[in-house]
Amino acid sequence: MLRIENLSIRFGQTTLFTDMNLHVKRGEVVCLTGSSGCGKTTLLKAVMGFATPCQGSISVDGFQLTPHTATFIRHRVAWMPQGLSLPCEWVREMVGLPFDLRVNRGAGFSEETLLQHFDALGLDKGLLDKRLHEISGGQRQRILLAITAMQEKPLILLDEPTSALDPASTQKVLQFIQRLPFSNGGRAILTVSHDTAFMEGCDRRVVMG
Repeated sequence: MLRIENLSIRFGQTTLFTDMNLHVKRGEVVCLTGSSGCGKTTLLKAVMGFATPCQGSISVDGFQLTPHTATFIRHRVAWMPQGLSLPCEWVREMVGLPFDLRVNRGAGFSEETLLQHFDALGLDKGLLDKRLHEISGGQRQRILLAITAMQEKPLILLDEPTSALDPASTQKVLQFIQRLPFSNGGRAILTVSHDTAFMEGCDRRVVMG
């Protein structure tokens, strides 16, 4: 699903990483870990076409990422950045907003599916009618994960999906992503995490830096 070959990224005189190779197969959950500043988040941004490598190649589902294919590839990738803040007052607004984006319009929003994800992630359906400032960081994180899963993309990128969660909630997140249906030929998940319990629940761990 994802092939990263001999990838190098630098900003000015600073080299984040060189000759990075990573293959993520359909059905796999792969976790990137490593010291702060080694380029984990930048690698996810590169897969989305938001960070430009100085060397190497990235392919998603057989399509090589180039300036001409970036928009097409973004239609095939669901990305949950760390600390994402959407311009909304209410949770109900927040969950619907990503489906108004051009790259997600084919997914379709289903409140029934959303509430099923809420239940699996230990979230109360009453959260839908709360203001964003009334919910915790951990609740927001799990709501964003539910929205990301609903986009039904073959490749999912998650940046620190359990950073605000307690151990019990972390286990719910692990069970949730492990049980996501691999429809349409399979789905792959690439995640960044420093959470040892979360990493142990992934299929593979890749150390950067």
